[in-house]
Amino acid sequence: MTTVVDPVDSSEVAVQERIARLEHDFGDLDDPGNPLGAQQFLAADEGQRLLPAAERLLDRFGLNAEFVPAELGGRLDRLDALARVLRAVFRRDAALGLGYGLTSYLAAVVVWTAGTPGQRRDTAGLLLAQGRMACAYPEPPQRNDFLHNRLTAVPDGSGYRIAGRKDAFNNAARAGALVLFADTPDGLSALLAPGPADPDGAGIRLLPRRPTVGVRGCAVQGLAFDGDRPATGRLLGAAGEGTRLAEHVFPLTRSAGLSMALGCADTALRTTTAFARSRRQRSPSSLHSSRTRTALVNAFTDLLVCDCLSLVATRAAHVLPRESRTLAAVAKYLLPMILTETMDDLSIVLGSEAYATSGSYAIFQKTARDLPMLGLGSAGASASRAVLVGQLLRLPSLAGAGDDGGLARLFRPFDAGLPPCEVGENGLPADRDSLLGSLEESARHAEGPLAEAAGVLVAQLGALREGCAELAARPAAQQLGPRAYALADRYALLVAGAACLGVWRHRPAGGFLAGPDWAATALTRVAGRLDRSAVRMPAEPADHLLAELLHRFDDARSYDLYATALGRS
Repeated sequence: MTTVVDPVDSSEVAVQERIARLEHDFGDLDDPGNPLGAQQFLAADEGQRLLPAAERLLDRFGLNAEFVPAELGGRLDRLDALARVLRAVFRRDAALGLGYGLTSYLAAVVVWTAGTPGQRRDTAGLLLAQGRMACAYPEPPQRNDFLHNRLTAVPDGSGYRIAGRKDAFNNAARAGALVLFADTPDGLSALLAPGPADPDGAGIRLLPRRPTVGVRGCAVQGLAFDGDRPATGRLLGAAGEGTRLAEHVFPLTRSAGLSMALGCADTALRTTTAFARSRRQRSPSSLHSSRTRTALVNAFTDLLVCDCLSLVATRAAHVLPRESRTLAAVAKYLLPMILTETMDDLSIVLGSEAYATSGSYAIFQKTARDLPMLGLGSAGASASRAVLVGQLLRLPSLAGAGDDGGLARLFRPFDAGLPPCEVGENGLPADRDSLLGSLEESARHAEGPLAEAAGVLVAQLGALREGCAELAARPAAQQLGPRAYALADRYALLVAGAACLGVWRHRPAGGFLAGPDWAATALTRVAGRLDRSAVRMPAEPADHLLAELLHRFDDARSYDLYATALGRS
Protein backbone atom coordinates (compact mmCIF):
# COMPACT_ATOMS: atom_id res chain seq x y z
CA MET A 1 0.00 0.00 0.00
CA THR A 2 3.00 2.31 0.28
CA THR A 3 3.42 4.73 -2.59
CA VAL A 4 5.53 3.47 -5.50
CA VAL A 5 7.01 6.10 -7.76
CA ASP A 6 8.07 6.19 -11.37
CA PRO A 7 11.82 6.47 -12.08
CA VAL A 8 13.06 9.88 -10.99
CA ASP A 9 16.01 12.02 -12.01
CA SER A 10 19.09 12.78 -9.97
CA SER A 11 17.63 16.05 -8.58
CA GLU A 12 14.66 14.26 -7.04
CA VAL A 13 16.90 11.47 -5.77
CA ALA A 14 19.06 14.10 -4.03
CA VAL A 15 15.97 15.63 -2.39
CA GLN A 16 14.83 12.24 -1.11
CA GLU A 17 18.32 11.49 0.22
CA ARG A 18 18.43 14.78 2.14
CA ILE A 19 15.02 14.14 3.67
CA ALA A 20 16.04 10.60 4.62
CA ARG A 21 19.20 11.91 6.27
CA LEU A 22 17.28 14.49 8.30
CA GLU A 23 14.70 11.95 9.41
CA HIS A 24 17.42 9.47 10.40
CA ASP A 25 19.38 12.08 12.34
CA PHE A 26 16.31 13.34 14.20
CA GLY A 27 15.24 9.81 15.04
CA ASP A 28 11.91 8.68 16.46
CA LEU A 29 9.88 11.59 17.83
CA ASP A 30 7.95 9.21 20.11
CA ASP A 31 11.02 7.52 21.64
CA PRO A 32 11.35 8.77 25.24
CA GLY A 33 15.06 7.96 25.17
CA ASN A 34 15.71 10.05 22.06
CA PRO A 35 17.53 13.32 22.94
CA LEU A 36 15.61 14.79 20.00
CA GLY A 37 12.27 13.30 20.98
CA ALA A 38 8.94 14.88 21.79
CA GLN A 39 9.62 15.29 25.51
CA GLN A 40 12.78 17.28 24.80
CA PHE A 41 10.98 19.56 22.36
CA LEU A 42 8.18 20.06 24.88
CA ALA A 43 10.70 21.01 27.58
CA ALA A 44 12.36 23.49 25.24
CA ASP A 45 8.94 24.98 24.41
CA GLU A 46 8.17 25.34 28.10
CA GLY A 47 11.51 27.11 28.54
CA GLN A 48 10.71 29.39 25.55
CA ARG A 49 13.80 28.39 23.63
CA LEU A 50 14.82 26.29 20.67
CA LEU A 51 16.26 22.89 21.53
CA PRO A 52 20.07 23.35 21.36
CA ALA A 53 20.70 19.75 20.26
CA ALA A 54 18.28 20.23 17.36
CA GLU A 55 20.00 23.45 16.28
CA ARG A 56 23.36 21.68 16.31
CA LEU A 57 21.90 18.91 14.16
CA LEU A 58 20.66 21.45 11.61
CA ASP A 59 24.06 23.15 11.65
CA ARG A 60 25.70 19.83 10.76
CA PHE A 61 23.10 19.19 8.09
CA GLY A 62 23.65 22.66 6.63
CA LEU A 63 19.96 23.53 6.56
CA ASN A 64 20.67 27.10 5.45
CA ALA A 65 21.95 25.73 2.14
CA GLU A 66 18.33 24.83 1.36
CA PHE A 67 17.58 28.59 1.22
CA VAL A 68 20.51 29.51 -1.07
CA PRO A 69 20.22 29.14 -4.86
CA ALA A 70 22.36 26.43 -6.40
CA GLU A 71 24.29 28.95 -8.50
CA LEU A 72 25.41 30.63 -5.25
CA GLY A 73 26.60 27.41 -3.65
CA GLY A 74 23.36 26.25 -2.04
CA ARG A 75 20.71 23.62 -2.78
CA LEU A 76 17.65 25.74 -3.64
CA ASP A 77 16.30 24.98 -7.10
CA ARG A 78 12.64 24.00 -6.49
CA LEU A 79 10.16 25.49 -4.03
CA ASP A 80 8.31 22.20 -3.58
CA ALA A 81 11.57 20.45 -2.67
CA LEU A 82 12.42 23.19 -0.14
CA ALA A 83 9.05 22.72 1.55
CA ARG A 84 9.41 18.93 1.68
CA VAL A 85 12.81 19.10 3.35
CA LEU A 86 11.54 21.58 5.95
CA ARG A 87 8.55 19.38 6.78
CA ALA A 88 10.97 17.06 8.57
CA VAL A 89 11.82 19.98 10.88
CA PHE A 90 8.27 21.26 11.32
CA ARG A 91 7.14 17.73 12.12
CA ARG A 92 9.22 17.97 15.33
CA ASP A 93 8.87 21.62 16.24
CA ALA A 94 7.27 24.49 14.35
CA ALA A 95 9.35 26.97 16.37
CA LEU A 96 12.53 25.26 15.17
CA GLY A 97 11.34 25.28 11.57
CA LEU A 98 10.34 28.93 11.78
CA GLY A 99 13.11 30.22 14.04
CA TYR A 100 16.05 28.38 12.53
CA GLY A 101 14.91 28.24 8.94
CA LEU A 102 11.84 29.84 7.47
CA THR A 103 12.54 33.32 8.85
CA SER A 104 15.93 33.42 7.13
CA TYR A 105 14.36 32.23 3.88
CA LEU A 106 11.67 34.93 4.04
CA ALA A 107 14.42 37.55 4.22
CA ALA A 108 16.86 35.98 1.78
CA VAL A 109 14.33 35.52 -1.01
CA VAL A 110 14.02 39.30 -1.30
CA VAL A 111 17.78 39.47 -1.90
CA TRP A 112 17.65 36.68 -4.49
CA THR A 113 14.85 38.57 -6.25
CA ALA A 114 16.22 42.12 -6.32
CA GLY A 115 19.75 42.18 -4.91
CA THR A 116 22.88 43.13 -6.77
CA PRO A 117 25.41 40.37 -7.51
CA GLY A 118 27.43 41.56 -4.51
CA GLN A 119 24.42 41.55 -2.19
CA ARG A 120 23.50 38.07 -3.35
CA ARG A 121 27.04 36.78 -2.79
CA ASP A 122 27.28 38.35 0.67
CA THR A 123 23.88 36.97 1.72
CA ALA A 124 24.77 33.51 0.44
CA GLY A 125 28.03 33.67 2.36
CA LEU A 126 26.22 34.65 5.58
CA LEU A 127 23.72 31.79 5.33
CA LEU A 128 26.23 29.16 4.27
CA ALA A 129 28.29 30.14 7.32
CA GLN A 130 25.20 29.31 9.46
CA GLY A 131 24.23 32.93 9.96
CA ARG A 132 20.65 34.08 10.46
CA MET A 133 18.50 36.75 8.87
CA ALA A 134 15.33 38.57 9.84
CA CYS A 135 12.84 40.61 7.86
CA ALA A 136 10.10 43.21 8.22
CA TYR A 137 7.68 43.03 5.32
CA PRO A 138 5.29 45.92 4.61
CA GLU A 139 2.28 46.05 6.90
CA PRO A 140 -1.24 46.73 5.61
CA PRO A 141 -2.23 50.38 6.13
CA GLN A 142 -5.39 49.42 8.02
CA ARG A 143 -3.35 48.39 11.09
CA ASN A 144 -4.22 50.56 14.07
CA ASP A 145 -0.57 51.11 14.95
CA PHE A 146 0.66 51.70 11.42
CA LEU A 147 1.79 55.28 11.92
CA HIS A 148 3.49 54.41 15.22
CA ASN A 149 5.28 51.26 14.02
CA ARG A 150 7.14 52.15 10.88
CA LEU A 151 10.59 52.69 9.50
CA THR A 152 11.91 55.65 7.55
CA ALA A 153 15.14 55.87 5.60
CA VAL A 154 16.90 58.85 4.03
CA PRO A 155 19.93 58.76 1.71
CA ASP A 156 23.24 59.85 3.21
CA GLY A 157 25.63 59.31 0.31
CA SER A 158 26.82 55.84 1.28
CA GLY A 159 23.41 54.28 1.77
CA TYR A 160 20.23 55.03 3.69
CA ARG A 161 20.02 56.08 7.34
CA ILE A 162 17.23 54.09 8.99
CA ALA A 163 15.07 55.36 11.84
CA GLY A 164 11.93 54.16 13.60
CA ARG A 165 10.92 50.86 15.12
CA LYS A 166 9.27 47.53 14.39
CA ASP A 167 7.81 45.65 17.31
CA ALA A 168 7.88 42.05 16.09
CA PHE A 169 10.91 40.43 14.49
CA ASN A 170 11.72 36.77 14.72
CA ASN A 171 15.43 36.01 15.15
CA ALA A 172 16.15 39.69 15.79
CA ALA A 173 19.00 39.27 18.27
CA ARG A 174 20.77 36.59 16.22
CA ALA A 175 20.30 38.16 12.79
CA GLY A 176 23.48 38.99 10.91
CA ALA A 177 21.47 40.82 8.25
CA LEU A 178 18.05 42.44 8.02
CA VAL A 179 15.71 42.97 5.10
CA LEU A 180 13.60 46.04 5.83
CA PHE A 181 10.84 47.87 4.00
CA ALA A 182 11.05 51.54 4.88
CA ASP A 183 9.55 54.84 3.73
CA THR A 184 12.08 56.82 1.68
CA PRO A 185 11.74 60.12 -0.21
CA ASP A 186 10.88 58.03 -3.29
CA GLY A 187 8.28 55.89 -1.54
CA LEU A 188 8.38 52.51 0.14
CA SER A 189 11.73 50.84 -0.56
CA ALA A 190 13.45 47.59 0.38
CA LEU A 191 16.81 47.75 2.16
CA LEU A 192 19.47 45.25 3.17
CA ALA A 193 21.09 46.26 6.44
CA PRO A 194 23.47 44.71 8.99
CA GLY A 195 21.65 43.00 11.84
CA PRO A 196 22.30 43.16 15.60
CA ALA A 197 24.62 40.13 15.34
CA ASP A 198 26.83 41.94 12.83
CA PRO A 199 29.61 44.21 14.19
CA ASP A 200 28.42 46.88 11.72
CA GLY A 201 24.89 46.83 13.14
CA ALA A 202 25.34 50.13 14.97
CA GLY A 203 22.37 52.11 16.16
CA ILE A 204 20.03 49.13 16.54
CA ARG A 205 18.43 48.66 19.93
CA LEU A 206 16.73 45.41 20.93
CA LEU A 207 13.30 45.87 22.46
CA PRO A 208 11.86 43.49 25.08
CA ARG A 209 10.89 40.01 23.95
CA ARG A 210 7.20 39.54 23.19
CA PRO A 211 5.70 36.28 24.54
CA THR A 212 3.60 34.26 22.13
CA VAL A 213 0.98 31.56 22.68
CA GLY A 214 2.43 29.35 19.94
CA VAL A 215 5.99 28.79 18.66
CA ARG A 216 7.19 29.83 22.10
CA GLY A 217 10.76 28.87 21.27
CA CYS A 218 10.97 31.71 18.74
CA ALA A 219 12.50 34.88 20.16
CA VAL A 220 10.08 37.54 18.90
CA GLN A 221 11.13 41.05 19.82
CA GLY A 222 11.25 44.50 18.37
CA LEU A 223 14.07 46.60 16.98
CA ALA A 224 14.46 50.35 17.38
CA PHE A 225 16.72 52.21 14.99
CA ASP A 226 18.43 55.09 16.79
CA GLY A 227 18.42 58.37 14.92
CA ASP A 228 21.59 59.54 16.69
CA ARG A 229 23.65 56.55 15.54
CA PRO A 230 21.57 55.46 12.58
CA ALA A 231 21.92 52.05 11.00
CA THR A 232 22.75 52.16 7.32
CA GLY A 233 21.06 50.05 4.69
CA ARG A 234 21.49 49.68 0.97
CA LEU A 235 18.70 49.47 -1.56
CA LEU A 236 17.37 46.17 -2.80
CA GLY A 237 16.06 46.96 -6.25
CA ALA A 238 14.99 50.45 -7.19
CA ALA A 239 13.97 53.19 -4.78
CA GLY A 240 10.23 53.39 -4.29
CA GLU A 241 9.65 49.85 -5.60
CA GLY A 242 9.18 48.18 -2.21
CA THR A 243 5.49 47.39 -2.58
CA ARG A 244 5.99 45.93 -6.03
CA LEU A 245 8.95 43.88 -4.82
CA ALA A 246 6.98 42.47 -1.91
CA GLU A 247 4.24 41.43 -4.31
CA HIS A 248 6.82 39.66 -6.50
CA VAL A 249 8.14 37.79 -3.47
CA PHE A 250 4.84 36.73 -1.90
CA PRO A 251 4.27 33.82 -4.33
CA LEU A 252 7.63 32.42 -3.21
CA THR A 253 6.85 32.74 0.50
CA ARG A 254 3.12 32.16 0.94
CA SER A 255 3.06 28.78 -0.78
CA ALA A 256 6.31 27.36 0.59
CA GLY A 257 5.69 28.37 4.20
CA LEU A 258 2.25 26.77 4.40
CA SER A 259 3.50 23.64 2.66
CA MET A 260 6.16 23.23 5.36
CA ALA A 261 3.46 23.53 8.02
CA LEU A 262 1.91 20.26 6.88
CA GLY A 263 4.63 18.60 8.95
CA CYS A 264 2.91 19.93 12.09
CA ALA A 265 -0.47 18.57 11.03
CA ASP A 266 1.17 15.21 10.29
CA THR A 267 2.34 14.99 13.90
CA ALA A 268 -1.13 15.90 15.18
CA LEU A 269 -2.76 13.15 13.12
CA ARG A 270 -0.12 10.60 14.12
CA THR A 271 -0.59 11.46 17.80
CA THR A 272 -4.35 11.10 17.54
CA THR A 273 -4.03 7.79 15.70
CA ALA A 274 -1.78 6.47 18.48
CA PHE A 275 -4.36 7.56 21.05
CA ALA A 276 -7.26 5.90 19.20
CA ARG A 277 -5.37 2.64 18.82
CA SER A 278 -4.64 2.56 22.54
CA ARG A 279 -8.29 2.87 23.60
CA ARG A 280 -10.32 -0.09 24.71
CA GLN A 281 -13.00 -1.40 22.40
CA ARG A 282 -15.90 0.21 24.25
CA SER A 283 -14.27 3.64 24.36
CA PRO A 284 -15.95 6.25 22.07
CA SER A 285 -12.43 7.27 21.01
CA SER A 286 -11.31 3.81 19.92
CA LEU A 287 -11.04 2.64 16.34
CA HIS A 288 -14.19 0.63 16.92
CA SER A 289 -16.10 3.94 16.98
CA SER A 290 -17.38 5.09 13.59
CA ARG A 291 -17.02 8.70 14.76
CA THR A 292 -13.31 8.17 15.48
CA ARG A 293 -12.69 6.37 12.21
CA THR A 294 -14.43 9.15 10.30
CA ALA A 295 -12.43 11.85 12.07
CA LEU A 296 -9.14 10.12 11.27
CA VAL A 297 -10.06 9.52 7.62
CA ASN A 298 -11.24 13.12 7.24
CA ALA A 299 -7.99 14.44 8.72
CA PHE A 300 -5.88 12.21 6.46
CA THR A 301 -7.93 13.32 3.46
CA ASP A 302 -7.59 16.98 4.40
CA LEU A 303 -3.81 16.62 4.55
CA LEU A 304 -3.83 15.13 1.05
CA VAL A 305 -6.03 17.99 -0.20
CA CYS A 306 -3.68 20.53 1.37
CA ASP A 307 -0.64 18.84 -0.11
CA CYS A 308 -2.17 18.78 -3.61
CA LEU A 309 -2.83 22.51 -3.32
CA SER A 310 0.65 23.10 -1.87
CA LEU A 311 2.24 21.17 -4.72
CA VAL A 312 0.42 23.22 -7.35
CA ALA A 313 1.11 26.53 -5.59
CA THR A 314 4.85 25.90 -5.22
CA ARG A 315 5.21 24.48 -8.74
CA ALA A 316 3.35 27.46 -10.23
CA ALA A 317 6.31 29.75 -9.46
CA HIS A 318 8.27 27.62 -11.94
CA VAL A 319 5.62 26.55 -14.45
CA LEU A 320 2.93 29.27 -14.38
CA PRO A 321 4.67 32.39 -13.02
CA ARG A 322 1.91 34.77 -14.11
CA GLU A 323 -0.65 32.70 -12.19
CA SER A 324 1.56 32.02 -9.18
CA ARG A 325 0.40 35.06 -7.21
CA THR A 326 -3.22 33.88 -7.31
CA LEU A 327 -2.40 30.26 -6.53
CA ALA A 328 -0.16 31.25 -3.62
CA ALA A 329 -2.99 33.42 -2.28
CA VAL A 330 -5.37 30.45 -2.50
CA ALA A 331 -2.94 28.35 -0.45
CA LYS A 332 -2.41 31.11 2.11
CA TYR A 333 -6.15 31.65 2.43
CA LEU A 334 -7.45 28.07 2.41
CA LEU A 335 -4.81 25.95 4.12
CA PRO A 336 -5.01 27.62 7.56
CA MET A 337 -8.81 27.23 7.54
CA ILE A 338 -8.69 23.55 6.59
CA LEU A 339 -5.93 22.75 9.07
CA THR A 340 -7.76 24.57 11.87
CA GLU A 341 -10.86 22.47 11.20
CA THR A 342 -8.70 19.35 11.14
CA MET A 343 -7.16 20.14 14.52
CA ASP A 344 -10.61 20.80 16.00
CA ASP A 345 -11.92 17.44 14.78
CA LEU A 346 -8.88 15.59 16.09
CA SER A 347 -9.15 17.30 19.47
CA ILE A 348 -12.65 15.84 19.87
CA VAL A 349 -11.17 12.34 19.51
CA LEU A 350 -8.47 13.10 22.07
CA GLY A 351 -10.86 14.69 24.54
CA SER A 352 -9.03 15.96 27.63
CA GLU A 353 -5.74 14.63 26.24
CA ALA A 354 -5.88 17.40 23.65
CA TYR A 355 -4.88 19.78 26.48
CA ALA A 356 -2.33 17.57 28.20
CA THR A 357 1.04 19.26 28.76
CA SER A 358 2.82 16.04 29.71
CA GLY A 359 2.57 12.39 28.81
CA SER A 360 2.41 10.46 25.56
CA TYR A 361 0.06 12.84 23.75
CA ALA A 362 1.29 16.23 24.99
CA ILE A 363 2.84 17.09 21.63
CA PHE A 364 -0.71 17.58 20.28
CA GLN A 365 -1.45 20.68 22.38
CA LYS A 366 1.86 22.19 21.35
CA THR A 367 1.07 21.59 17.69
CA ALA A 368 -2.43 23.03 18.18
CA ARG A 369 -0.86 26.23 19.57
CA ASP A 370 1.85 26.42 16.94
CA LEU A 371 -0.13 25.90 13.74
CA PRO A 372 -2.21 29.13 13.87
CA MET A 373 0.97 31.18 14.28
CA LEU A 374 2.25 29.96 10.91
CA GLY A 375 -0.66 31.56 9.07
CA LEU A 376 -0.03 35.03 10.51
CA GLY A 377 1.80 37.90 8.86
CA SER A 378 1.12 40.95 6.75
CA ALA A 379 0.11 38.68 3.86
CA GLY A 380 -2.60 36.96 5.89
CA ALA A 381 -6.15 35.88 5.14
CA SER A 382 -7.60 39.32 4.35
CA ALA A 383 -4.75 40.22 1.97
CA SER A 384 -5.00 36.84 0.28
CA ARG A 385 -8.77 37.14 -0.11
CA ALA A 386 -8.29 40.54 -1.75
CA VAL A 387 -6.10 38.85 -4.38
CA LEU A 388 -8.81 36.24 -4.96
CA VAL A 389 -11.54 38.87 -5.36
CA GLY A 390 -9.38 40.61 -7.96
CA GLN A 391 -9.10 37.29 -9.79
CA LEU A 392 -12.89 36.87 -9.72
CA LEU A 393 -13.35 40.23 -11.44
CA ARG A 394 -11.01 39.13 -14.25
CA LEU A 395 -12.26 35.56 -14.54
CA PRO A 396 -14.89 36.14 -17.27
CA SER A 397 -12.16 37.39 -19.63
CA LEU A 398 -9.56 34.71 -18.88
CA ALA A 399 -8.88 31.68 -21.04
CA GLY A 400 -8.82 28.13 -19.68
CA ALA A 401 -5.92 25.73 -19.39
CA GLY A 402 -3.07 25.94 -21.87
CA ASP A 403 -0.76 23.18 -23.04
CA ASP A 404 -1.74 20.03 -21.17
CA GLY A 405 1.76 18.55 -21.35
CA GLY A 406 3.27 21.60 -19.68
CA LEU A 407 0.46 21.77 -17.15
CA ALA A 408 1.17 18.17 -16.10
CA ARG A 409 4.36 19.40 -14.41
CA LEU A 410 2.16 21.12 -11.83
CA PHE A 411 0.65 17.85 -10.69
CA ARG A 412 3.31 15.13 -10.67
CA PRO A 413 4.72 15.00 -7.10
CA PHE A 414 8.01 13.37 -8.06
CA ASP A 415 8.62 15.28 -11.30
CA ALA A 416 11.79 17.36 -10.94
CA GLY A 417 11.90 18.66 -14.52
CA LEU A 418 11.01 22.25 -13.68
CA PRO A 419 12.28 25.50 -15.19
CA PRO A 420 13.81 28.07 -12.82
CA CYS A 421 11.54 30.60 -11.12
CA GLU A 422 10.89 33.65 -13.29
CA VAL A 423 10.12 36.15 -10.55
CA GLY A 424 9.73 39.04 -12.96
CA GLU A 425 6.92 37.17 -14.70
CA ASN A 426 4.70 36.85 -11.65
CA GLY A 427 3.96 40.56 -11.64
CA LEU A 428 2.52 40.45 -15.16
CA PRO A 429 -1.23 39.96 -15.62
CA ALA A 430 -2.31 36.40 -16.37
CA ASP A 431 -4.30 35.72 -19.52
CA ARG A 432 -5.76 32.42 -18.32
CA ASP A 433 -6.82 30.46 -15.24
CA SER A 434 -5.16 27.12 -15.80
CA LEU A 435 -6.41 25.32 -12.68
CA LEU A 436 -10.08 26.02 -13.26
CA GLY A 437 -9.54 25.37 -16.93
CA SER A 438 -8.16 21.92 -16.16
CA LEU A 439 -11.07 20.90 -13.94
CA GLU A 440 -13.58 19.96 -16.62
CA GLU A 441 -11.04 18.05 -18.72
CA SER A 442 -9.74 16.12 -15.71
CA ALA A 443 -13.31 15.32 -14.65
CA ARG A 444 -13.91 13.61 -17.99
CA HIS A 445 -11.33 10.98 -17.03
CA ALA A 446 -13.02 10.11 -13.73
CA GLU A 447 -15.25 7.09 -13.09
CA GLY A 448 -17.41 5.77 -10.24
CA PRO A 449 -17.47 7.72 -6.95
CA LEU A 450 -14.68 9.97 -8.25
CA ALA A 451 -16.82 10.97 -11.23
CA GLU A 452 -19.75 11.80 -8.95
CA ALA A 453 -17.69 14.13 -6.77
CA ALA A 454 -15.99 15.65 -9.83
CA GLY A 455 -19.42 16.32 -11.32
CA VAL A 456 -20.37 18.36 -8.26
CA LEU A 457 -17.26 20.48 -8.70
CA VAL A 458 -17.97 21.02 -12.41
CA ALA A 459 -21.51 22.16 -11.55
CA GLN A 460 -20.14 24.51 -8.88
CA LEU A 461 -17.67 25.86 -11.43
CA GLY A 462 -20.57 26.84 -13.67
CA ALA A 463 -22.23 28.65 -10.78
CA LEU A 464 -18.97 30.41 -9.98
CA ARG A 465 -18.61 31.65 -13.55
CA GLU A 466 -22.14 33.02 -13.50
CA GLY A 467 -21.48 34.78 -10.21
CA CYS A 468 -18.22 36.26 -11.49
CA ALA A 469 -19.93 37.56 -14.63
CA GLU A 470 -22.49 39.35 -12.45
CA LEU A 471 -19.73 40.70 -10.23
CA ALA A 472 -17.71 42.02 -13.17
CA ALA A 473 -20.79 43.67 -14.69
CA ARG A 474 -21.62 45.73 -11.58
CA PRO A 475 -21.23 49.53 -11.81
CA ALA A 476 -17.65 50.60 -11.12
CA ALA A 477 -18.71 52.79 -8.21
CA GLN A 478 -20.62 49.99 -6.49
CA GLN A 479 -18.74 48.51 -3.56
CA LEU A 480 -18.05 44.81 -3.30
CA GLY A 481 -20.24 43.08 -0.74
CA PRO A 482 -20.45 39.74 1.04
CA ARG A 483 -21.32 38.09 -2.27
CA ALA A 484 -17.77 38.68 -3.49
CA TYR A 485 -16.28 37.10 -0.37
CA ALA A 486 -18.54 34.05 -0.71
CA LEU A 487 -17.40 33.66 -4.32
CA ALA A 488 -13.77 33.91 -3.17
CA ASP A 489 -14.37 30.99 -0.80
CA ARG A 490 -15.93 28.98 -3.62
CA TYR A 491 -13.09 29.85 -5.98
CA ALA A 492 -10.44 28.72 -3.48
CA LEU A 493 -12.20 25.38 -2.92
CA LEU A 494 -12.59 24.75 -6.63
CA VAL A 495 -8.89 25.42 -7.17
CA ALA A 496 -8.12 22.91 -4.41
CA GLY A 497 -10.44 20.38 -6.04
CA ALA A 498 -8.82 20.94 -9.43
CA ALA A 499 -5.42 20.38 -7.82
CA CYS A 500 -6.54 17.04 -6.36
CA LEU A 501 -8.08 15.93 -9.62
CA GLY A 502 -4.98 16.98 -11.54
CA VAL A 503 -2.67 15.03 -9.21
CA TRP A 504 -4.89 11.95 -9.65
CA ARG A 505 -5.02 12.33 -13.44
CA HIS A 506 -1.23 12.62 -13.71
CA ARG A 507 -0.63 10.01 -11.00
CA PRO A 508 2.41 7.71 -10.78
CA ALA A 509 2.21 4.24 -12.28
CA GLY A 510 1.73 2.32 -9.04
CA GLY A 511 0.98 2.58 -5.35
CA PHE A 512 -1.56 4.42 -3.26
CA LEU A 513 -1.78 7.54 -5.46
CA ALA A 514 -2.48 5.47 -8.58
CA GLY A 515 -5.86 4.33 -7.23
CA PRO A 516 -9.04 6.44 -7.31
CA ASP A 517 -10.02 6.02 -3.65
CA TRP A 518 -7.97 8.86 -2.17
CA ALA A 519 -9.04 11.25 -4.94
CA ALA A 520 -12.73 10.29 -4.61
CA THR A 521 -12.59 10.93 -0.87
CA ALA A 522 -10.62 14.19 -1.32
CA LEU A 523 -13.07 15.56 -3.89
CA THR A 524 -15.97 14.52 -1.70
CA ARG A 525 -14.48 16.54 1.16
CA VAL A 526 -14.06 19.56 -1.10
CA ALA A 527 -17.53 19.16 -2.58
CA GLY A 528 -19.00 18.90 0.92
CA ARG A 529 -17.52 22.28 1.80
CA LEU A 530 -19.19 23.74 -1.29
CA ASP A 531 -22.55 22.04 -0.80
CA ARG A 532 -23.06 19.68 2.13
CA SER A 533 -26.09 18.04 0.51
CA ALA A 534 -24.50 17.45 -2.88
CA VAL A 535 -22.52 14.25 -2.32
CA ARG A 536 -21.99 11.65 0.39
CA MET A 537 -18.70 10.16 1.49
CA PRO A 538 -18.38 6.79 -0.30
CA ALA A 539 -17.94 3.98 2.22
CA GLU A 540 -15.52 1.73 0.34
CA PRO A 541 -12.95 4.44 -0.54
CA ALA A 542 -13.11 5.70 3.05
CA ASP A 543 -12.35 2.18 4.33
CA HIS A 544 -9.37 2.00 2.00
CA LEU A 545 -8.09 5.34 3.31
CA LEU A 546 -8.39 4.15 6.88
CA ALA A 547 -6.38 1.04 6.00
CA GLU A 548 -3.72 3.22 4.35
CA LEU A 549 -3.63 5.55 7.37
CA LEU A 550 -3.05 2.66 9.77
CA HIS A 551 -0.47 1.11 7.46
CA ARG A 552 1.49 4.35 7.34
CA PHE A 553 1.24 4.64 11.11
CA ASP A 554 2.69 1.13 11.59
CA ASP A 555 5.31 1.66 8.88
CA ALA A 556 6.24 5.15 10.17
CA ARG A 557 5.47 7.04 6.97
CA SER A 558 4.18 10.55 6.46
CA TYR A 559 0.55 11.36 5.74
CA ASP A 560 1.20 13.55 2.68
CA LEU A 561 1.49 12.68 -1.01
CA TYR A 562 4.99 11.26 -0.55
CA ALA A 563 4.56 8.66 2.22
CA THR A 564 8.07 9.58 3.39
CA ALA A 565 9.81 7.18 5.77
CA LEU A 566 10.09 8.88 9.17
CA GLY A 567 12.85 8.64 11.75
CA ARG A 568 12.70 5.43 13.77
CA SER A 569 14.51 4.04 16.77
